[in-house]
Amino acid sequence: MSSFPNTSTDSAPSQPTPHTTASRPPTWRELQAWVTTFATSHPDRCRVSSAGTSRGGEDLPLLVIGDGPLKIMVIAGSHPNEPIGGQTIITLAEYVLAHPSERERATWYLIPSSDPDGLLLNETWLRGTWPPTMEAFHRGFYRPAGPDQPDWTFPFDGVGPAQLPETQALMKVIDAAEPDAVVNLHSSESGGSFYMVTRGEADLVGILAQAAARNGLPLEATPSDCIGLESPGDGVFVMTEPTPPPASGPDDPEEWRPAGASSAHYAARRKGCLGVIPEVPMWRTKPVTLSAEDGARLREAAAELCAGVLDRIEPATTVSTPYLPAVRDVVKILRFMARISRENPAQSADQDLNLLVPLRASGMLLQHIDAQLAATPDHPALLQARSLVEQQFSIWLRTAEQALQPAPIPLHQVVGYQLDTILGVARMLAR
Repeated sequence: MSSFPNTSTDSAPSQPTPHTTASRPPTWRELQAWVTTFATSHPDRCRVSSAGTSRGGEDLPLLVIGDGPLKIMVIAGSHPNEPIGGQTIITLAEYVLAHPSERERATWYLIPSSDPDGLLLNETWLRGTWPPTMEAFHRGFYRPAGPDQPDWTFPFDGVGPAQLPETQALMKVIDAAEPDAVVNLHSSESGGSFYMVTRGEADLVGILAQAAARNGLPLEATPSDCIGLESPGDGVFVMTEPTPPPASGPDDPEEWRPAGASSAHYAARRKGCLGVIPEVPMWRTKPVTLSAEDGARLREAAAELCAGVLDRIEPATTVSTPYLPAVRDVVKILRFMARISRENPAQSADQDLNLLVPLRASGMLLQHIDAQLAATPDHPALLQARSLVEQQFSIWLRTAEQALQPAPIPLHQVVGYQLDTILGVARMLAR
């Protein structure tokens, strides 16, 4: 592995980033096996413990490397359909182990996956070629509903109890470690790279620019998640505090609301910890030309179709699946995003998520219907619903593929970007 060059904002790096030779990100079982092997092979330089247990009974390992004064926590798998971070954890651990200066500079707290249950539900496409085709990815797609996401259900006020055991585990690690930075590894299907941060450090603009340039990735001008957010420079956006639902009074159950704060918000309340979410695309895609109004209409049409199908098949639903609450949540998100588009038309034009979120919803809806058909194979309402959703899924898929023209991005580039970000943040804080 080559030496990592200076990542300060003063000069451009001259060497390639250390990168993985893996052909695809690891599955959850592969991550588990790697943690065991890594810790057993290097007992003098790292330690592993259990941070907690998932709702499905999976152990949540915490790997700690080094004993330096700076404390850096890195979390992968917050959204289980975003597995790139698992490979970044492996690459980061091997890099820190091979470079004593990094262990002397910082103590590294690594969470390989904060939602292993969800990661297991994405394995149908994760075990295939990397990156997956757009069709394979969305047919096997799973992302939990907001209230079921461990990293986005922290207490709004920073002091209340967490509802999910995985969230409780992350809170305990943050409370005990008191990290100087929490880097939460995320990825997207398309677009460019960008950061969401808890405070607008000017140096982060340079770290992002270098990480993206070194790894041949574009910057995202205005991600849909960041519409209306303050920005200290290109590609860096400062997250706002999520707003809790009203304690009393009218509350529309069909209106999407955040289920809680994130680990970045929670940690940022403790001794000025910096929260950084580096986003990176899975596919290289073409820019989309789509007005804010047309995008809003697409989202509303997808929401109405999925909601209507759920209503029609409710009497025939006999099997509980994790996809049902997830689809209901995406229906709310689609309507919410449509409203945001109309409120911010200048920033909401040309958003590729207008084409992709309907695929997420319909892909999970198909999996939910298939689970019902496995129990009652000849149910006419289920068969009719599946035919309708399959037809619309195919239409949305063709539209998205033709517009975006997705092309593979090698895994070492996206992992290199996240690795550059983590090390760049650590060196910025150490200065």
